[in-house]
Amino acid sequence: MKFAIGFEEEVLARSLRDVVYLKKAARVLDAHHFGTKYHSWAWKQIRDVWDTYREPTSPKMLLVRAKRDFPSEDDRKPYLKLCRKLLKLKPKAATAALDELSRFVRMVNAQLALEKAATALEKDRVDEVYDTMRQVGQRDLKPREYTRVRWIEGFEERQAERKHRREHPEEYVSIPTGMSRLDRIITGIQIGELGLVLGTTGRGKSIMLTNLAYHAVSRGYTTAYFAFEMPARQIAQRQDARWLQMPYRKFKEYDFSPSELREIKARLDKMRPRFQDKFQIFSMPVRSADINAVRQALDDARIEDGFKPQLLLFDSADHLLPTGRSESFRLDQASVYWACKGLAEEDGYAVWSSTQAGKEYAARTATAEAASESYDKGRIADIMISLNEPRKHSRATKVLDDEDDDEDEESMAPTARGKFMELYLAKYRDGASKLTIPLDAELEKMLISEIAAPS
Repeated sequence: MKFAIGFEEEVLARSLRDVVYLKKAARVLDAHHFGTKYHSWAWKQIRDVWDTYREPTSPKMLLVRAKRDFPSEDDRKPYLKLCRKLLKLKPKAATAALDELSRFVRMVNAQLALEKAATALEKDRVDEVYDTMRQVGQRDLKPREYTRVRWIEGFEERQAERKHRREHPEEYVSIPTGMSRLDRIITGIQIGELGLVLGTTGRGKSIMLTNLAYHAVSRGYTTAYFAFEMPARQIAQRQDARWLQMPYRKFKEYDFSPSELREIKARLDKMRPRFQDKFQIFSMPVRSADINAVRQALDDARIEDGFKPQLLLFDSADHLLPTGRSESFRLDQASVYWACKGLAEEDGYAVWSSTQAGKEYAARTATAEAASESYDKGRIADIMISLNEPRKHSRATKVLDDEDDDEDEESMAPTARGKFMELYLAKYRDGASKLTIPLDAELEKMLISEIAAPS
């Protein structure tokens, strides 16, 4: 295996910008013997700034540290030249570069260990041979299957990180759902979290994902929508209706008046500069893709377009294939959702997926158990919301309906704009749950919105 310094520079450049990636790369870079002393110095500064301040390394910090370490301007020049290169570099395949660098470091470590063990074997030092081989295994850079926290020893570090998070919330991605009551509790979905939108057939799960995409993109978060059942053009057409606030039928049949076409053009002209390169839609044939196909699509988008989403929407991960096979379909599906959770944590995304609830929940609120009974999804997810059609109106929502105040009327009677539904917060791993939020669903416009609580 040949060493390429380009791998080092891709990894260092990405580590300067992406804290999640930096933490992934640290184990490899700490064990790596860099190609030049300049690259080694750059990594030490990136690592030291993160360890000390829990924040990315800025160009100003690099300049200050270079002046501190190299008082002579001539000595300082090559270090600053490399820093400028790293800051300008736009990594196109940083994940692949880290994988290649990791393999190279592992190969070098294995080669050195084998040479040391062979020397010991020639001298009949058998214990030293086994110690050498055991040590290289313990120091292996292959990703571990566990994480470990030394509780009291790491307390101050955790406090510093919590303090930094409170003082610099802008550095931590929290993507809102657009439902203010829900967002007040879950504070949006975070990087590393997996959220599920649960419901029986026809409850509007895909339309809810359409709205989650709208609220994320409209607030500036790059978003990727993965359709595993419908074609990408159909998802895009739904987004057209949601963003332009016109009935879906008009887009499907191209049934616009001249004034509507002028209105569409005016809205697009206004939105285009703001939302350029913020949203992409992918589709994959049903039961043909696994989580690695998703990763490949994301890598292609990053290489071809420089597109790196913060939010992923899966419609629906139920249709993904497991990467391995187990003895039951239930366990296969559990492995799919573990893979989705791993994608969120390891690659640094927030992930929402729609998922199916059993038929028995058609006439009652779908709780966390509705998914737990189906492949352990409820145990894996950080957040679960369900969409429901309650049998009766609550006192708080009847006043919004056009129908008479009849205790026995059906809950799906029209509200002021659309149809009455309820969102139920079935699970929130980090706080309160079991909250019901009334919704107004204008399904023809692909719009689901929260009904304000009465004052």
